Amino acid sequence: MTQLTELERAAIEAIVAEKPDYFGPLSEQLQSAKVEKRENTGGGFFTTISVSSLAPAAIVSSPLGLNVYASVDGMEYGLGMLLFFKHGRMSLLEGYSIGGEDTSAIEFEGAAFAINAAPATLHGDVS
Repeated sequence: MTQLTELERAAIEAIVAEKPDYFGPLSEQLQSAKVEKRENTGGGFFTTISVSSLAPAAIVSSPLGLNVYASVDGMEYGLGMLLFFKHGRMSLLEGYSIGGEDTSAIEFEGAAFAINAAPATLHGDVS
């Protein structure tokens, strides 16, 4: 098992911040989070997560993160970020390509990024 990358940790921290009522249990889970598996899907990524069984469960809707996005170096539109739970524990972080971009050449583990509250605007969208 490995540690979360900066992108993974920042995304989860932003998602946890959206649920202040569950900040305590979710923060404890994040402190013990380990990566079981990473996969660049070509349309984003999946990071399978395990947390300590001693960390308290949080009964929250799954997924969380419907308002968390990341601008990522090498992507025009960036990623939407979702955090999934099983039995009240973090289990999977998904970064999905907002504009349908191919992500297979992006090294998410070391890519420069910024966490945003809104996605990059697609061509043709009206602000």
